[in-house]
Amino acid sequence: MEHYVLYLAIVILGYCLFAGKMSEWAITMPMVFLLFGILVGLQGVILNHETAEQFHLLAELTLSMLLFADATQLRRDALEKIGERTARMLLLGLPIAILFGSLLNVILLPDWPLWEACLLAALLAPTDAALGQAIQSNQKIPIAFRNAMNAESGLNDGLALPFVIFFAGLAIERTPEAAAEGTLLHLLATQIGLGVLAGIAVGCAVGIARNFSIKHRLMDEGLARVGMLAAVGVTYFAAEHIGGNSFVAVFISGIAFANTAKGSVHQAREFIEGDGQFLAMLSFFFIGALFVPEALNHATWVGLAVVCLSLVLVRPVAIWISLMGTNTAPNERLFYGWFGPRGLATALFAVFVAMDFEGLTRINDIIVISMMAVVVSAFVHGISAKWAPQIFRLGSSAEPNHQDRP
Repeated sequence: MEHYVLYLAIVILGYCLFAGKMSEWAITMPMVFLLFGILVGLQGVILNHETAEQFHLLAELTLSMLLFADATQLRRDALEKIGERTARMLLLGLPIAILFGSLLNVILLPDWPLWEACLLAALLAPTDAALGQAIQSNQKIPIAFRNAMNAESGLNDGLALPFVIFFAGLAIERTPEAAAEGTLLHLLATQIGLGVLAGIAVGCAVGIARNFSIKHRLMDEGLARVGMLAAVGVTYFAAEHIGGNSFVAVFISGIAFANTAKGSVHQAREFIEGDGQFLAMLSFFFIGALFVPEALNHATWVGLAVVCLSLVLVRPVAIWISLMGTNTAPNERLFYGWFGPRGLATALFAVFVAMDFEGLTRINDIIVISMMAVVVSAFVHGISAKWAPQIFRLGSSAEPNHQDRP
């Protein structure tokens, strides 16, 4: 195993040295590490319960750090510009995508149990902040477009998780634990509401404490950025402790911190994002090494059709419908609908379901299709991100109309 670790370190170093040139060739980080992972996985890396748990922990940590880092870019002025647009994509677009995805799965997978078809749709609904980096770093795309995508991808995985839990519970012929006290709406309200509360509380508290420390010169600048990592951990586990959604909490905490802290938070964000990118490299490597070879061995044309239609039809139509009644331009709606890459959240939730919900009759197929979605999305969204301004006719000086009609 030691030589694989050496090879991985060499690949990480090589990517860091030549990432700028690779981006000109539309080669993204997830592509590189997925491919390297697949090459290693084809050598016979064994996937077992222990390795699945290790991946689960790594993916949770990675996703949390990237969500917090991305959220710190959303200060008050940016939120005012994208608020209604993002809210519509989350509160209307996500449920519509799960509904359309469920209908598609019932048609293409007629021998599947209904609730497992719905579960697969919920797994394919969340988008990925890590895969979205290709959009965030493309300066030719207007900043408001990028901020809207950032806010949506930061929150929709947390919103999708209650649907995943709910359908997984129904699929094994028992309702989720929260269903004894209510319905899916209760589960959503509990997870999202408590997650938001935890995020606001910790984010504001850390921002205020940072301001006090700077004002009275109590802070060691060398440790200030490390403290942000601790803030991510406090938020994540505080939300988990009170029963809230940890991913929603972390993202909201980043927004609250950025809007409470005085001065620039750029250095703190760069530090967390740097560590998050390193963990993201490891996460995509493990997806490629542990899951993709098995998925390729058991892939079917029907499963590939589910993935492709989910990317090119289900989400674009759902986002288009969710933005009806606003004055967002057609090219803006198409942009938001297309760039909904599937990545860490899809893989993480699929592994979570496999580990925590025994008795799913189609769990192997669910894992296979979910991992296929991650691979396909990494390449098609990564490549198209470079040419997004040309494809969707976005100019660097173009700005969307920020005032949506009531």
